[in-house]
Amino acid sequence: MDFSAAFHQISVWMFRLAIVGAAVGIGYIVMTKQDEAPAEARSSMAAPASDSVTGCQPIGHTASGKLVYSMDCEQLPAAGAEAAK
Repeated sequence: MDFSAAFHQISVWMFRLAIVGAAVGIGYIVMTKQDEAPAEARSSMAAPASDSVTGCQPIGHTASGKLVYSMDCEQLPAAGAEAAK
């Protein structure tokens, strides 16, 4: 058997081995797949801490240090609440 025939046989068997390995890997993933997102995990998550403001969190600071809020905020906290934090 010359070198080219041996190289061809090795290449064929390596390709077959790769196909079998991929099939085994895909089978493992399919058989051990969990639910996309368990419903109990979502319900067990703690709600974010409620601020005295209706969910409006500051999105940044100005150069002078004042808090910047989104334009979607309907109620802004009082100036005293800002200083207390």
